[in-house]
Amino acid sequence: MKPALVIFHLATLLLAPAVMLSAETSPATPPAEVKLPENLPPELKKKADEIKLQQQQVRDFMKEGKYAEAEKVLRALIAQFKSMFASDNALLPDCQGALGACLRAQGKAAEAEPEFRAAWQGHLKHSGADNPETLRLHNALAETLHEERKYEEAEKEMRALVAEHARIYGPEHPSTLLNRSNLATVLLDERKFTEAEKEQRDILKIDLRVMGIDKQPTLMARGHLAMTLTEEGKLAEAEKEFQATLLFMDLNPGEDHPDTLTFRYHLALCLVLQKKFVEAEKEATQGLKAAANKLGDDHPNTKELQALVTNLKRIPK
Repeated sequence: MKPALVIFHLATLLLAPAVMLSAETSPATPPAEVKLPENLPPELKKKADEIKLQQQQVRDFMKEGKYAEAEKVLRALIAQFKSMFASDNALLPDCQGALGACLRAQGKAAEAEPEFRAAWQGHLKHSGADNPETLRLHNALAETLHEERKYEEAEKEMRALVAEHARIYGPEHPSTLLNRSNLATVLLDERKFTEAEKEQRDILKIDLRVMGIDKQPTLMARGHLAMTLTEEGKLAEAEKEFQATLLFMDLNPGEDHPDTLTFRYHLALCLVLQKKFVEAEKEATQGLKAAANKLGDDHPNTKELQALVTNLKRIPK
């Protein structure tokens, strides 16, 4: 295979980093047990017992990852709450949020979005803006918008979340910094590289001062900055940041940890773009060995690294 074609294939890998970056779907949060009014008429008390059984079904299904089954029960619960009480009653938001999580876990982001929005607005009304569940549902809505590639809307909600967390917890609180990191990810997908880099440098500066050079939040912030620098074409800077990140991550959490594998993969791609093929093959091979031992040959991360190593071996050194 000609070197130019190999470079093309490697560049194609750069355009699809999500395989290495994709995080597992966060465990869906089942709805809390609803406390129905104590003065229900007799005909509704029987219904209340049925609802408790349905809620337990939902919890069991979600615990087992049976999201389609949980979805059916949740839709029935929501319909019952709307018929028994007011259409915006305080019982609905938890069920709507759980339904959104079930839909999102099934890859139905477009269906999940209105459920998360209704759940968030319901908690705003009944629980208040500062309630942790209100914030969690707002975040779920923002992430779902991001998954739908509605970047402008996602950015708006992410910025609101950063402001909310900074107001409630402080500008240097881990949850505030996590939301800033999520904002940077959206900005990167919008190709707003300068803004994304600024967010990531600010986060890294705070993490270095507050937590230290070798702590996981600092290392993640540095690795994500390196990936953004790569996207910007600032390859020498990116390589330096990747190396600084992996120096500590190889020790803790270890060279076979998914985050370490992600950054080693992207370091190899950064080296490819600089035509440092020998160094790139060394990094990719190290990552491949760790991934195969930890995750097995059939894991997506292992396959991506194997494809990269295979292509690199075809380049005349």
